[in-house]
Amino acid sequence: MIRSKFIRLMVTALLILVGLSYACSQAGGQNRKLTIGFAAMNVEMTWMKFAYHAIHKKATELGIKLITYDANNDVTRQATNIEDLIKRKVDAIITDPVDVKGLIPALNLASRKGVPVVAFDRSAHGTPYLFFVGSDDVEAGRLACRFLADRLNGAGEIIVLEGAVGSSPAINRSKGFDDEIKKYPNMKVVFQKSGGFFREGGYRVMEEALATVANFDAVYSQNDDMILGAIEAMENSDISPEKILTIGTDAIPKALIAIRKGRLDATIQYPISQAEIALEKLVHYLKTGDLPEWKEYLVKPWVITNENISTGDFYSVIQD
Repeated sequence: MIRSKFIRLMVTALLILVGLSYACSQAGGQNRKLTIGFAAMNVEMTWMKFAYHAIHKKATELGIKLITYDANNDVTRQATNIEDLIKRKVDAIITDPVDVKGLIPALNLASRKGVPVVAFDRSAHGTPYLFFVGSDDVEAGRLACRFLADRLNGAGEIIVLEGAVGSSPAINRSKGFDDEIKKYPNMKVVFQKSGGFFREGGYRVMEEALATVANFDAVYSQNDDMILGAIEAMENSDISPEKILTIGTDAIPKALIAIRKGRLDATIQYPISQAEIALEKLVHYLKTGDLPEWKEYLVKPWVITNENISTGDFYSVIQD
């Protein structure tokens, strides 16, 4: 009798201990610091430098650990980085794909391992991603074309500097521009080539264009690094940028300075907020299990000229 009562007391005590242990583990799981892997495309590209700092600042505000791997614009390296982050058992991965097709195996692996993936800046179509936050690049291309059409009165010859081949920003900005220019039969693209989103690429492509095209009225670049390289190439060929209509994309500080100095006519703001929104929504999902009401969210771009230069995301950076 006594032994039976003792056994029942021991079993009850063990059950209480197990329950307390489980409760503590649950509380610890809820309160533990989340770790998110950032499989960056290339943190050395100008816009990405600011996105990098913005996303790390947001991570600090949210109280999470962010592990950054830089692919240096190499899709194979980015895939390896994602695989390494999976091995490190991160809670989730945020990425801006160099090239989506090259990341399909790595992102499929993340899905199989139960590691959620969110994309920003560059979409991840065809892969098992949670959601995507970016800028409306098709609209950005349209805006650039409308700006040129307005300033050229619907007639002129244009040189186009395209971004990295296969990247979603380059594809979508080209689509928007190409669709819009059909509305202006007297506007024509006379030279078009990829500068890879790099300043030296813009310089090189502009040199090729100057050796090929006798006359042109405007230059549209799918990012600011390339347009600044193109302007430098024109100046080195004794062509004043004031005589050629120019527009870039991203609204980085150096582009805003060029606009203020009259060396660049306009740029399209590529909102930095997309990186912050993506991380914030991902952390909310990890903590609550609630996904956003949308699968894809596009922040609207806008044209920046000297008249509204203060609306630029990085205007405060260029203040003396």
